[in-house]
Amino acid sequence: MKYTRTTSTALTIATICIAGIVTTLPAQTQVAQPDPAAESVAQTLPLPTTQIDPQSCVTADCHANVKRHSVLHGPVNVNACDACHTLTDAKTHTYIPAREQADTCTFCHVIETGPAQTLHEPLVTRDCTGCHDPHGGFDRNSLKKPSMSELCASCHQDVIGNKKHVHGPVAAGACGMCHQPHASQNPKLLIETGRELCVGCHMEMDQQLAEVDFVHEPAKDDCLSCHNAHATDFPMLVKQEPGLLCTNACHEDIKQAVNDAKYKHSAVTQDRGCVNCHTPHGGDLAKLMKDRPIDLCMTCHDQSVTADDGRLIASVSEVTNPNLIKHGPVAEGSCGGCHNVHGSEFAKLLIDEYPATFYQPFDLESYRLCFECHDKQLVLTPDAKGLTGFRNGDTNMHFLHVNKDPRGRSCRACHSVHASTIALHLRETVPYGKWELPINFQQTDTGGTCSPGCHKPKSYDRDNPVDYKPAQ
Repeated sequence: MKYTRTTSTALTIATICIAGIVTTLPAQTQVAQPDPAAESVAQTLPLPTTQIDPQSCVTADCHANVKRHSVLHGPVNVNACDACHTLTDAKTHTYIPAREQADTCTFCHVIETGPAQTLHEPLVTRDCTGCHDPHGGFDRNSLKKPSMSELCASCHQDVIGNKKHVHGPVAAGACGMCHQPHASQNPKLLIETGRELCVGCHMEMDQQLAEVDFVHEPAKDDCLSCHNAHATDFPMLVKQEPGLLCTNACHEDIKQAVNDAKYKHSAVTQDRGCVNCHTPHGGDLAKLMKDRPIDLCMTCHDQSVTADDGRLIASVSEVTNPNLIKHGPVAEGSCGGCHNVHGSEFAKLLIDEYPATFYQPFDLESYRLCFECHDKQLVLTPDAKGLTGFRNGDTNMHFLHVNKDPRGRSCRACHSVHASTIALHLRETVPYGKWELPINFQQTDTGGTCSPGCHKPKSYDRDNPVDYKPAQ
């Protein structure tokens, strides 16, 4: 026969319309579930040898279990056994189904499948009694098991197993929240496809994504790219721990960069991995950042952090001090201007080489980080009028301090990399072993004076250069 699409609700409506075919017994007439022992006793009684009234089919001594259901099928409730059974031989008390196979059911129950592309296998094989008990069941759909999950599990593999986290509908045995019982236009008998299936319940997430500027691509199309619909060992039903989920599924380049990095950022490799810094669904910041990069970094680096290898990474709380003068990238809130946030071959996750010691034999390669932004002529040109304000006349004082071998001063000898109380990011002191070596810089309109712990006070002046030539 022709099947058309329906849901279990439509099936119920059809049965109600047929003179109360599905009936829930009143509380005072509720009976126990089928008792095999009781049926065994009934079967030991002599069989009738003449045609009997269907009203007498179910008694305490005959077919007792037929009415031992929470909900009775309509014909059973009104003792209309002959609606489904036809007597063939009264002497032997032999009956056959009133119609062939599923025709007995579909004579009353209209199963509409419409343009459905996917049919449930029992519907294809016309095996209604694979899921439904023809006499009654645990609910008004005459299911053979107490819950939909138990019924489905009788054919389908266990989707929960020993998993730690179970999706709500699965835990509640409500397979019908996502799957149609008979037929669907969608694969796997789903009631919807892609994210539309999920946002039917997760409406708050749907609203949130509608209001943000950036939406993660998987969240636009198919939640199952990242989440398991049934059960997983990971919170939020993600398929893997976040770090592996993101890098294995899509972001292979980041995975490679982290794996190859000599220095790895623990925020990427530990705890919640990528979602420590990124929102997995959507937000108002580029690259799905949870907050401005500098504010995000300071959730950890506002205090000292102990690295995996035991190193103590000092606090950089100065970057949030509104009273300090900030280095350009810091002022812009971009820690990524100097640091590779995922991992690096350079210490402190720097994006390039940077001289870490006070004295540094001059090599332009050692200053690559600084010259990502600053003009390298600052340390290459002896005379630099117009190139820098740090001049004694036209003599380039950067060149004088840095371009030396073996004891050129590194940038960090005079400049703070994050923030300072002094213009041009000059330091008040600089670490020199156990000592905080003072700089004591005093600025003038045309130059300045240093009184550091490494030499006598010396001044420079752009308009009236100080003469440092040896006395004749």
